[in-house]
Amino acid sequence: MMQKLKKTTVCLSILGLAAAVTLSGESLVRAHESSNQGTEAQEQDSEELHAGAFKKLTAAEALEDKDVKAAMNQVYDLFPETESYEMNAYENVVSEENYDKYVIRLKDDAESFFHFAVDAETGDVSYTIQSLEASEILSYPNAEKGLDEIHAAHPELKSYEMTSANVVDNFISDFSRYNITFSENDSNHSMTFGIDAKTGEVIHSSENKE
Repeated sequence: MMQKLKKTTVCLSILGLAAAVTLSGESLVRAHESSNQGTEAQEQDSEELHAGAFKKLTAAEALEDKDVKAAMNQVYDLFPETESYEMNAYENVVSEENYDKYVIRLKDDAESFFHFAVDAETGDVSYTIQSLEASEILSYPNAEKGLDEIHAAHPELKSYEMTSANVVDNFISDFSRYNITFSENDSNHSMTFGIDAKTGEVIHSSENKE
């Protein structure tokens, strides 16, 4: 597992845990669409995730599972800053087929986060979602290519601020993506885009006008 982690660190810079991880979405499907759904699920503050499939655990309860503990130790080794992050853990209590047994969310007061899941069958980390400083995304493979495509399709975004970014790695489906949000100054208008990390292709967009 450590060899996989080190390999991903080289490929995706600071996202060192990626090769150990895959993304689960609604119904815990292992496909490109799960990146969107998994990200949305991770951002919920409710007691349950995925429409009741998960129940919330204490950190101590989750760490009683050797797979969770092993995953946490690797995260802390590769990203020591996350040791100070608050840990929220969720256990899958519904799915009986291929699924992620645990979802772990690490977050600090500054809104930085690192999320991952543990695969029920293998015990490996199945996906990661890591927040980035928006400017960091430009140093990632093919991110600039995707940004050029976004600006060509939406030239007005050149005057917007790039306010947030994260990297999603789904390793069961061997898929990585960047999610980038642009916000208009002095308004609540924003647009979020997904970029395929392997090709630089823009794969989805959403708009918020609240």
